[in-house]
Amino acid sequence: MRNSVLSKLPFIGIGVAVVVIAAATFVEARYGTSVAHEWFYGSVAFKLLWFVIAVSGAALLWKKRMWKRLPLGMLHLSFLVILLGALLTSLTGKQGMLHLRQGIPSDCMQSERHAEQLPFLVRLDTFYVSYYPGTEAPQDYVSVLFIKGESYTVSMNRIACVAGYRFYQSSYDPDENGTVLSVNYDPWGIPVTYSGYGLLVLSMVGYFLRDRRRKSVLLLFAFFSVLPLSARTSLSQERENASLPVISKTEARRIARQQVMWNNRPCPVGVMAQDVLLKVYGGRSYRGLSPTQVIASWTLAPERWNREPIIRIKRGEYACMDDYIDRNQHIPRLKNIGKDVRIDEKVALLLMLQQGTLVRELPPDVVALSDTKVSIELFYARVPWVLWGMAFCFALALASCFVRVGWGRWSLFLFLSVSFALRWYIAGHVPLSNGYETMFFLALCLLAVSGSSLSLLMAAFVLLVAHLAEQSPQVTPLLPVLHSPWLTAHVSVIMISYALLALSIVNRKWLSLAVCLLAVGIFLGAVWANVSWGTYWSWDPKESWALITLLIFSLPLHEESLPWFRSARNYRIYGILGLLSLLMTYWGVNYLLGGMHSYG
Repeated sequence: MRNSVLSKLPFIGIGVAVVVIAAATFVEARYGTSVAHEWFYGSVAFKLLWFVIAVSGAALLWKKRMWKRLPLGMLHLSFLVILLGALLTSLTGKQGMLHLRQGIPSDCMQSERHAEQLPFLVRLDTFYVSYYPGTEAPQDYVSVLFIKGESYTVSMNRIACVAGYRFYQSSYDPDENGTVLSVNYDPWGIPVTYSGYGLLVLSMVGYFLRDRRRKSVLLLFAFFSVLPLSARTSLSQERENASLPVISKTEARRIARQQVMWNNRPCPVGVMAQDVLLKVYGGRSYRGLSPTQVIASWTLAPERWNREPIIRIKRGEYACMDDYIDRNQHIPRLKNIGKDVRIDEKVALLLMLQQGTLVRELPPDVVALSDTKVSIELFYARVPWVLWGMAFCFALALASCFVRVGWGRWSLFLFLSVSFALRWYIAGHVPLSNGYETMFFLALCLLAVSGSSLSLLMAAFVLLVAHLAEQSPQVTPLLPVLHSPWLTAHVSVIMISYALLALSIVNRKWLSLAVCLLAVGIFLGAVWANVSWGTYWSWDPKESWALITLLIFSLPLHEESLPWFRSARNYRIYGILGLLSLLMTYWGVNYLLGGMHSYG
């Protein structure tokens, strides 16, 4: 009996950790980060909990003689090494903020509780913000430092390391004559933790090279990891449009190729017009008119277009601009504003369009897009990739119940891959930086790993969510912190793991690979965070829930110690809990908890 309890102690500890971490994320959302760290993450009890998990886990590994099962033994050992690294970071590491004014040396680092003196002086020689050409969108934040007789440049994803102290760009003064640097000193924790990461990857490679099926899936994973509805015009619509002042289709095609600054980048007018029409009207055309026809005609005859019911209130209900303009005043003023922020935004867009402030011409220092790129952007914007992909997915899912649909699945995969590649080319970076793009990539992953009716149906719903969230996402420049090669690896591996986790609830064969990829994705993110912010783990809500999901899905892998999971029925029931955790990790954190990873 005693041995039975001891063998289950690490799993009991994991269950307790899941509950505690989940509670901490909601406490943080309600009372703030400092309270969550004081009550949970930084408490002695929390650290003791992980100590119990580690010690009892090590004892169980010894009892089961895991050194005789080399890949699995190395895998479990890697987690113990990672926990040891975290312990060393907690005991020996130092973190703080260093505020510098230009030309004034300082060695005073402000930590969470007290000031600490650095072993050398740091002087800020220059600070500047670099912008995307012709815009006010920051491209990078750069501090030029003078330390111990040498010059160092610190910017986003570029650190300076002096005598074991690492300096990261954190913030800056409004007058741009001062900078705030994050300082990290962790001589023991980081090497041990990174050794654990390396051991983790090696053990997974050994584990998944044991048979051909796993070899093929592993190659698919490696490939992804290194990768840096048309409206028709009816006769009735043409009659309705006869009363509207509208430019011709020929003129609209010419105007659509002209370039303006939109979302802080050079952009064809046709793409900008479609973004505006989708935002205001919710469709890719209005009464058979193209977006360029609508937007260009509006600027020419705003009085007539102000009477058009083009502002979408809700499904089947539309309003016109005149509903929001009080012309009884000597100077026309807005009315009915402030009730719905989404409607206010649409009205504001149309006001800016009429006033000529919505877009601006290309500044002299901005390089215009080539004719080829303009054509590609217009083509990409014109095709409803997500809608067609979603419809095809649903059709294939239905057909797969009766016939094989391998050709259809790969045709759809190729179609969506073309869209992904075009977006990559247009944006100039891997399109994995917002909710729409990651959902689109998740659908690609689902189609790549399985052609079952379940995976096709899941891909269809994922594309539906992407469409509802953002019908035509705007391709914008990356935030400075996202200029990192770690972005592609981290997000792509995470999204593949999410797809496999969802499939594993029905087909258990994907579980081990899904859990391993989620672990790799989390630790790739930790390395990226360490490069960008100076800490590989900060208990951000997204980090915390990814860890919760990893812990929840890892338990069914231990059938030998937890025989309850041997039953297919029990596993399916437990899978529901795992699915809820997965949904919380991807969607719930964005809308309920916030944090650094939150996006809509």
